[in-house]
Amino acid sequence: MAEEPLVLTERRGEKDGILWITLNRPQKLNALTFPLLAELREIFIDARFDRSVRTIVLTGAGRGFCAGMDMGGNANPDAKKEEKPVDAAVDPEGYRLNFRREVETYVALRRLEVPVVAMINGPAVGAGFDLVSHCDMAVGSTNARFQVAYVKRGVYADLGGFWSLPKILGWRKAMEMMMTGRFMGAEEAHEAGLTNYLVPPEELEDKTMELALELESGPPIAQKLGKMLALRTAHLDFDTAMQWSESTIPVVGLSQDSIEGMKAFVERRETDFTGR
Repeated sequence: MAEEPLVLTERRGEKDGILWITLNRPQKLNALTFPLLAELREIFIDARFDRSVRTIVLTGAGRGFCAGMDMGGNANPDAKKEEKPVDAAVDPEGYRLNFRREVETYVALRRLEVPVVAMINGPAVGAGFDLVSHCDMAVGSTNARFQVAYVKRGVYADLGGFWSLPKILGWRKAMEMMMTGRFMGAEEAHEAGLTNYLVPPEELEDKTMELALELESGPPIAQKLGKMLALRTAHLDFDTAMQWSESTIPVVGLSQDSIEGMKAFVERRETDFTGR
């Protein structure tokens, strides 16, 4: 009997432009393994070069979004099980390169140019919370809850939560979560700005699809450049940021989508953006 894929993908939407990605280890609350991360990374990379992808939804199978890295010894099932004495020499370079297996997936997620929506159906813990923090938008179920679990194990939010969470939650709330490791409920997280929408579990998929369809119908080039500018100019002064805008505006202003947008406005009809 063939094993279930670790990551499921499906095309949805009016133009099949929504790439629906589901972490598929429901029996482990979708805890991450190196093989799963490798599959996810390839999906992200492929999507970045696929013009037919207009938006991405990331979620988890079953009752959890993602419980973080698999701490039960199954994170890397292909690794050799070698016992080492307690006083074995430390190998920081080996540690760094091994960690890169995780890092590159998160970097690939941040490099996605299209809008990415997290559909949070349940607990998002540790590396799972980091996944949520790197998405552009989020729709949460009232069953969701969040934890920066790393600090409970003597580590920090090493997969980029240290960078994203203060930007989303604000400094004080992010520091509280990162320094205490306490759980945050769905309502508290929503009030702090983590989710765009908070709905009952039975409405979660419909609400996420509603948002994804709205994103799919938008102008892809303008959406991509808007996201790029938001990310790349966040720490620049206003004048420099506007110079970036001067450089990019011809790309969208002279596009077929811009012409279509103007015509649709004048003709008082719905737009039909093609991404050209």
